[in-house]
Amino acid sequence: MDVYERSPFYYETDQMKIVHHSNYIRWFEEARVHYLDSVGMRFADQEATGIVCPVLTVEAQYKQMVRFGDTVQIETRLTMYNGLRYGFSYVVRDKATGEVRCTGTSTHCFLAPDGRPMRVKKEYPAMHAVLTAHLAEDAG
Repeated sequence: MDVYERSPFYYETDQMKIVHHSNYIRWFEEARVHYLDSVGMRFADQEATGIVCPVLTVEAQYKQMVRFGDTVQIETRLTMYNGLRYGFSYVVRDKATGEVRCTGTSTHCFLAPDGRPMRVKKEYPAMHAVLTAHLAEDAG
């Protein structure tokens, strides 16, 4: 698990200073990139090798509003990895109170530079080892 912290920018809010629902999906992406960086799989390095990981699914459940001026912590866990795809869960909590504001999930696949699905275990064994180890760690 990794925790990513951020405060909403004013432009992410509506007239009532409540964060617009679409921004949570962006926050999930920020948190996922932070997670991958924290486990030694810098997202920029992956893309430099030609690996891309498009979003296959994303889901969010909104529990409470986040407002301008709040600070949230986004807990990110690797929840699924099978060599072709991986998935993450997210819990957005208010930093001050610990209250859950939003939860969500996303799944992604691995594509080679030519756009074909890629088997990570075969083509990038070191990446496979990291993902396998963190899947077990996040599950426990």
